[in-house]
Amino acid sequence: MDKNIKILIIGFGSIGRRHYQNLLKLGFKNIYVYDIDKNKLAGEKLKTTEKINAGTLKQFRAVLICNPNDAHVQTAIKCAQAGCHIFIEKPLAPSLKNIKALVKICHSKKLTNMVACNLRFHPCLKFIKNYLDKNSLGKIYSIRHDFGYFLPYWRPEQDYRKNYAAKKASGGGIILDDIHEFDLLFWFNGFSPVVETKFIFDKTSALAIETEDNCVAAFKFVNKTLGSVSCDYLQQAYSRNCKIVGAKGNLTWDFNENIVWLHAKKRKNNLFQIKNYQANQMYLDELSYFFWCVFKRQPAANDIKTAALVLKYCINKI
Repeated sequence: MDKNIKILIIGFGSIGRRHYQNLLKLGFKNIYVYDIDKNKLAGEKLKTTEKINAGTLKQFRAVLICNPNDAHVQTAIKCAQAGCHIFIEKPLAPSLKNIKALVKICHSKKLTNMVACNLRFHPCLKFIKNYLDKNSLGKIYSIRHDFGYFLPYWRPEQDYRKNYAAKKASGGGIILDDIHEFDLLFWFNGFSPVVETKFIFDKTSALAIETEDNCVAAFKFVNKTLGSVSCDYLQQAYSRNCKIVGAKGNLTWDFNENIVWLHAKKRKNNLFQIKNYQANQMYLDELSYFFWCVFKRQPAANDIKTAALVLKYCINKI
């Protein structure tokens, strides 16, 4: 793998900075940064590009798109037209507009494209996926995901009211912000087609935001598995867990514990455990996988077309 390829990060907020540091850790040396807000680049020793156009983009082998959600697709189209492999932060977009056009460009130019899905790289969740794929739990009856954390705690250094999460126009709201849990639900269930779905959501708190802060969503799939996602900006303690009910028992996992438990009859077995796990490792593994796909000329598992399968249900309900 050529670690000297030119890489561009568009958007230097918290996730752009994380990816920048992780690219350095992975040994990549030729990393450039662009942000429309030049203040985010001030005072740092960074390689930067002043403009995003066909001429400048053609210099780069790969681009990481980390700007506001509502600019993702428009930016990705420019990058794809220039022949760049593209990595897009989640959520893919706040609407389905121009996504088909973006997929078509990537296909015609044979570009590796991937939408961020770092939780798929968590060791416990990878274990669960493999366990389900081997049919070790038998017929799956239901898959339930829960996520919640008080929005002002997400980025303590920033006024939450000024964050994209607080604004409809920029694609905020807990449903798109928590696209992870929806992605995991579909991933665990092998992307079985949806027969029926119901979203119940609202702004239920006194948070100074114009987006929804609380949601419960239910899905019925062709394979007769029932799925649900509960997510919110409200819980004072960070909560992220899942429960899978199958013919041979129940699997449970909690992010704060990182043990995969099998509950069957009166037994509770520790199937898999990881201690002292550093969450940043998911992001490192995610980038390693993306660049492996780039160099091997392989399609990424969560490409734009796949991510859109999940996104359309979330968007249509907001």
